[in-house]
Amino acid sequence: MTGTARVLRYAAVTLMTLFGLLGGMFAAAYAFEDLGPWAALGSTSAVAVPTTVLSVVAFRSPERAAPWFVALTGAVGLFTLLDAGLRVVDANLVGPVVAIGVFALAVSLGFLGLHRPALAGLLLVLLGAAQFGAVVLRFSGELAGGGAPGLGNMLATSSGVIVVPLLGVGILFLVAGALTHDTPRLWHPRPTTHPAH
Repeated sequence: MTGTARVLRYAAVTLMTLFGLLGGMFAAAYAFEDLGPWAALGSTSAVAVPTTVLSVVAFRSPERAAPWFVALTGAVGLFTLLDAGLRVVDANLVGPVVAIGVFALAVSLGFLGLHRPALAGLLLVLLGAAQFGAVVLRFSGELAGGGAPGLGNMLATSSGVIVVPLLGVGILFLVAGALTHDTPRLWHPRPTTHPAH
C-alpha cells in the first residue's frame, strides 16, 4: 500500500505543480496584457514570491508549517466567501486577486502534501469547497432569478476554474494519506522510544 500511496502523492504534487506553472503563466500574461510593464512585473512578483516562499516552507518544514497552513487556509477560505457575498475587493479594478490568493495557497499545499498528505488533502478540499461556494455566491442573483449559467459555465470563470484541480488533487492526497494511515492532525506524535533492557 505504501508504494501506491507514494505514487498518488507524487502524482498529486506533479499535477499541482503543473497547474501552478500554467496558472502562473496565464496570470502573468493577463497582467502584461492589461497593465504597464512595471505594474505587470510587480503584480506577477506579488504572486510568484509568496507562492515560492510558502512552497519551500511546506517542503522543508512540514511539521512546523502545518498549523500555519491550517490558519492560512481558514483565513483565505473565509475571506473568499466574504468577498463573494459582500464584494470586498473590486475585481474589475484590481483583477481576480482573491482567486489568485487561493491559487497561490493551493500550490504550496501541494508541497505540504509530500510529507503530510492527509492534512494537505483536507485543506485543499476545504479550500476548493470555499472557492466553489464563492462562485455560487457570485451568481446568487442570477440563481434567484432563474437565469444563472450552468455549472460548467460557472466553473469556467476565472474564479471557478481552480475549483476542480483543488478538489481533485485534495482527494488524491486524502487517498494517499488513508493508504498509509496518515491523519490530518496538526502535529504528528513523536515515536516513543523504549529503554533498552
